[in-house]
Amino acid sequence: MVNRGERKRGGAKAATLKLRRILVPLDFSGKSRQALDFAVPLAKQYGGKVFLLHVVEPPYVYPYHPGEIGVAAVDPRPIAEASKKKLSALARELVPPDVLGKTMVRTGRAYLEIVDAADELGADLIALSTHGHTGLKHVLLGSTAEHVVRHARRPVLTVRRH
Repeated sequence: MVNRGERKRGGAKAATLKLRRILVPLDFSGKSRQALDFAVPLAKQYGGKVFLLHVVEPPYVYPYHPGEIGVAAVDPRPIAEASKKKLSALARELVPPDVLGKTMVRTGRAYLEIVDAADELGADLIALSTHGHTGLKHVLLGSTAEHVVRHARRPVLTVRRH
């Protein structure tokens, strides 16, 4: 967040950047980890913390016949428990202890859970990679990063590397 603190010459205020809470959503892919390459140094520079989030999107069974409703095919709780362990291990490996805030695992639509988690944390920044769906799947579903940028009420840093 930018705060208008100290005054410059001529009475204009100089902007100061505060990055105390940086939310980094991860899906455990190498591409999603690239956002940490930016988030960790920013947190160190500004005396902030990095909060890691993984979202479990429950798989759904789609109906064979028109008019039927899709139902969750798998109980997401065991997946969420396994994800918590994996995210904790990843945090220990990639984020220095003095910079790590906490790790969180949520269940639901990824972009909605990311936006809600950022609001609940009072995050100053969401940092995420832009990898994801390509081709027809991208056209039909869009990307999580695009949805986060559109719906977030917090600043978003998108990281794109090849």
